[in-house]
Amino acid sequence: MIRKILAFILAVLLISMMSFAVSAEEGTDSFDEVVELKAPFSLETPQNLTAELKYDEDNLPYFEIKLDIPQSVLEINANLSENDEYYKGIRCEEICIQFDYKVNDYDWNEGPSLYWNTSMWIEDYLDDGYFEYRPYSSYDDAGALNIEAQRYQFRAYFYTLWGPIGGWMNNEINSDLSNIVTIGNAAYYSGASDWAVPELDKAAEYDLIPDSIRDKMSAPITREEFAEVAVRLYEKMTGVKAEPVSPNPFTDTDNPEILKANKLGIIQGIGNNKFDPKSLTNREQVATMLGRAIRVMAPDVDFSIEGAPTFTDEEHISSWALEHVKFMSKLGIIKGADGKFMPKAVTPAEEAMGYATTTCEQAVIMSTRIYEIFRIE
Repeated sequence: MIRKILAFILAVLLISMMSFAVSAEEGTDSFDEVVELKAPFSLETPQNLTAELKYDEDNLPYFEIKLDIPQSVLEINANLSENDEYYKGIRCEEICIQFDYKVNDYDWNEGPSLYWNTSMWIEDYLDDGYFEYRPYSSYDDAGALNIEAQRYQFRAYFYTLWGPIGGWMNNEINSDLSNIVTIGNAAYYSGASDWAVPELDKAAEYDLIPDSIRDKMSAPITREEFAEVAVRLYEKMTGVKAEPVSPNPFTDTDNPEILKANKLGIIQGIGNNKFDPKSLTNREQVATMLGRAIRVMAPDVDFSIEGAPTFTDEEHISSWALEHVKFMSKLGIIKGADGKFMPKAVTPAEEAMGYATTTCEQAVIMSTRIYEIFRIE
């Protein structure tokens, strides 16, 4: 009898263990569905960031920062304000705006500031209409902000946190960064080569140096940054505010300066609706883009290349770039060395060493030479 009872108990235990295994396996499938949740949306970039120096009732200075919030971001935030579980299977916070600041040579958000937190909810921004930033320990004896001795930069992005219902909200959704605005010492730049300083000082005087490259003048320049240099040159020389192309033809950037340069015909994409903003530029590309800029800014100029110098490496200059290279060389805007133009890297070894890439200071200096040649007093 005892043996029969033990056998029955053992059978029940075996059946229970099998049922548990099945349940565990089914539970694993269900759990996998939770952890594989994807971000419910993306966030467009803040547009048209501006900053203005103002004074309060005690005559103390502060910066009033404004931006435009895309309609899609407003709609997402309205959904989350109504229900933080609006998007199926997840919980999500309402959307915040992060306002980054940069003081002189400090890193972003590490310089003197009255605040340790410079973010605000979209709802609060809509109520106030602006974000107020106050610098710390930047007042002189008279209580005024010495702008001539300080340089402030601001940028912004949207962000929020989300996670599965019942779990941690430790996943982030961030937009791209907005444009950068600068208030203060316009002549400021750093990281330049000694030989470049005289012409960069001229560029600073003409306000031809974009904020994005002021701190890295000797670094290679990207396609995105070069578009900003070209648009800055166009706007300063013509006095006309460029407009971005619409709709955006590119899927890998929404930088308004790139879209302006594209509409002006200065820059083009690389195909398949791509611009490739972070890739570096070479000398023949730079000569071509600046040549196009001159044609836009000064269409009545004689663009003949008669009398232009010849180079021993002309065979390596792309056919689409040759006329621009010749024209720019003829004017002395971009020059060769030892009889070579050095248009681009043509061997793996040259590519590895960064041969023929253009630096930020070189791009700015070329734009400065164009400005001095073609500007109308």
